[in-house]
Amino acid sequence: MSLLKNRKIILVFGCLVIFFPGAFVFGFPGVMASYWQEFFHVNKEQIGKIMFFILAGTGCSMYLAGKLQEKISGHYLILTGSLACSLAMVFAGRADSLAHIYIWAFIEGFFTGFIYIPCLTIFQKMFPDNRGLITGVINLTFGGAAAVMSPVFTYLLISKGYLFTSYFSAVAALVTGTTAALFIKLPEEKTLFAEQKISTLSFQEIIKLPSFWRIWGVWALAGASGISLIVLASSFGDSLGYGITQYVYILTCFNVLNGIGRIVCGRLADIYSKQKIMMTVFLMASIAYIFMPWCTSLYIISFLACFIGLGFGVMFTVSAPLVTEVFGLENFGKIFGMVFTAYGFLAGMLGPWLSGVILDITDLNFKIVFSLFSLFYLISAFLIFGVRKDHI
Repeated sequence: MSLLKNRKIILVFGCLVIFFPGAFVFGFPGVMASYWQEFFHVNKEQIGKIMFFILAGTGCSMYLAGKLQEKISGHYLILTGSLACSLAMVFAGRADSLAHIYIWAFIEGFFTGFIYIPCLTIFQKMFPDNRGLITGVINLTFGGAAAVMSPVFTYLLISKGYLFTSYFSAVAALVTGTTAALFIKLPEEKTLFAEQKISTLSFQEIIKLPSFWRIWGVWALAGASGISLIVLASSFGDSLGYGITQYVYILTCFNVLNGIGRIVCGRLADIYSKQKIMMTVFLMASIAYIFMPWCTSLYIISFLACFIGLGFGVMFTVSAPLVTEVFGLENFGKIFGMVFTAYGFLAGMLGPWLSGVILDITDLNFKIVFSLFSLFYLISAFLIFGVRKDHI
């Protein structure tokens, strides 16, 4: 029994419960894209909308999850989210139109919020002296799950078929997620939950805070700049004459620093100013985007992609403890959920969608697109530096 009160063991359960939702959100659509395109007889633009529905789902649920955890113990929300995410995979397996996949994407994204927000809140309470590091661990697991499971999804799709892959994934997520969810609670849950402060800020008060809008703007602009390289790496590499086996290094370097940066910068955020860490990394990413379209060497481009990946990872990892530091842990769930709407609803439009429009109009002029993203990171650097606790 004492083993289940060990905070590090509980953290392992937290990583387990967030693992499959991360794989479903970031890995499953990429692996299944070609299959869905052929099976449903649709084009790439229609397939590309799947990620929009995933992000829209998370954008809709994050604030709700933050509100609900003020009245419902976090592990019950995590249990609900795990159950729904698992059952959604069964629905995806039986989909007979792309519209059904859109519905799956929204549901998957929506209930992922019921897991993500409570996990961040619980583990920030559990590790008050290492909030940045722990947030980095959770975010690394959430984002890195796709790298682990994508080859597995691919193998199962080829060897066993789409239906088996969906059902197997649903069962694995159901067993892992619902079991682990039961143990994700503070060792002194009853005492702390009873004494937990209810949010001190209303929705109307939150939207009047300058610091909230600064962080919200960062998630819209830096989020758009970061996620866009994932989409544009292949077309940019192809425009320079590199094949898939070559330009994949751009994505690899992006993802490696995206992952490592979450741990390293999360730990640094426990020691140094979170605003200065984010501002420094955003400036580095801005400079990288400025130089990237002028380079032709794959190695230099991949090196620059490291800084963009670092900026993307830092936004996710350091923002959470920053919100707690500035607005208080009792307000974390609601405010972080509201911040996430910038990423869920705007980042996709300002990033992948807008860059696609510009590239079509300018005949693949990446100098314009990357300069725009450089400006986004530059603005984000100034926005985050202005975040202050005394705005409350």
